[in-house]
Amino acid sequence: MAVCGSCRSTLLKHGEAVERLGEMASVFEDYSPLQLGATGRFHTRSFTLLGRIQLRYDAGYWSEWYATFDDGTFGWLSDASGQYAVTTQRALEDTETAALPSFDSLSPGVPFEFDGKRYLASDIRTAQCVGGEGELPFRVGDGWQARVADFRYEDHFITLDYADADPQHGKPALYSGESVELAELACQGLRDEAEIRESAGRYRGDLAAFTCPSCGASLDCPVGVADYVICGSCHAGVDCSAPQATLFSKKRTLEAIDTALPLGASATFDGAKYTVLGLMRCRTPDGESSWDEYLLHNLERGFLWQVHSEGRWERVEVLNHWPMISQSGQVLDDGKTYRESEHYVSEVIYVAGAFNWRVQVGDKTSITDFAWRDFKMTREISADEIVWSRARPLTGSKVAQRFGMPALAAAGAAASRRATQSKRSRSDLEPAREGFTTAGFGPWPWIGTGVMVFVNFGKLFEFDGSTVLVIVGILALWAPEWIWRAFHDEPR
Repeated sequence: MAVCGSCRSTLLKHGEAVERLGEMASVFEDYSPLQLGATGRFHTRSFTLLGRIQLRYDAGYWSEWYATFDDGTFGWLSDASGQYAVTTQRALEDTETAALPSFDSLSPGVPFEFDGKRYLASDIRTAQCVGGEGELPFRVGDGWQARVADFRYEDHFITLDYADADPQHGKPALYSGESVELAELACQGLRDEAEIRESAGRYRGDLAAFTCPSCGASLDCPVGVADYVICGSCHAGVDCSAPQATLFSKKRTLEAIDTALPLGASATFDGAKYTVLGLMRCRTPDGESSWDEYLLHNLERGFLWQVHSEGRWERVEVLNHWPMISQSGQVLDDGKTYRESEHYVSEVIYVAGAFNWRVQVGDKTSITDFAWRDFKMTREISADEIVWSRARPLTGSKVAQRFGMPALAAAGAAASRRATQSKRSRSDLEPAREGFTTAGFGPWPWIGTGVMVFVNFGKLFEFDGSTVLVIVGILALWAPEWIWRAFHDEPR
């Protein structure tokens, strides 16, 4: 099938005959650097992008680019908010096809054994085709429905495509590949900012002003970056992805809240300037704990999160490559072993600003935190997907310095003191235990020092070479702790 770039006619080829099926809606401008005719390399094979379909689901949209490889095969390059995956169809034996699950039996976290690996369902969607362009390997049109389930194992990626399968018993097509960074594909012929501006009429990231369809308040939306805006006046949700802004959640009456960072605040991380686009306040259902999450964005590097809880700050990055999960439930990543530390449910109670997916008050997510020293891996499970992220701590003084807001340092110190006093009131043992488990190398330098002093107690007062050796040994025990703290206290 092919979509005419001039008149949008959809043409279907049968041998030498060509049939006109109708017209395909134009894809809406998503500011992707990809375009028809762009080339790249996936491992040892070169590919060319020949077509695209754009798919929308209840909380967002993504694009599937049809790619043909130099060996005559074809595959798909998925583009979802700057996260990419390359997959190609796998031919299956009858026994393998029979073992494929039905679409209705799937939910996030369901395991799937394939090629000796235990994949987990990461994303399950029913989406509608809303646009297309170029050449495509099958018949598709407006209203065509895609039912897809993605599975992950580290950077390995599987998609089960149920588009033409019976919902109860039909077996899907299987595509396997990897999640990738766009730079890994060494693409040529990508669109630059000037080309994007020419097609869209404005630069990606420019603020587009419009009025809230619910209350008439003036709103800004960073075009091509975040298509869902929560009105700061009436807290209605507005979908800005189409030419006409529409409501996706109704007007709400919410009490105003004070947050440490305002919308529009900017900070520098790793030499790049990030801007706060959206903010959320979340809490546990029992109301005992609450925290603020800030969505930051940089045009070249994408999204970044800042989380603020009881005076503590964390820098959080969503992972495109999943970590390894051991049979005992430990999380292995970059040579570190993270152990489960906490499990809870997060509920959104306040939201404002712009986001790259649909978010609203009342959204709930099941969260499990895995800790390694002061660092953390987090698994978030919702009704449709699983998301992994990695967090590392930031001191209040560093956050204040990066955002140019000195008051954050003093406020953070006061909040930390209140949190410490609260923990002490709950348990006299808790502060000592927390000090050993979350700071540096825990109790081991103390234990090692105690053992060395006990064994060499008599030599400490001889004031000769033996005394020097004992002191050097104690310093060697503490050196890793001091080195670690030097990097820990000054994160990038």
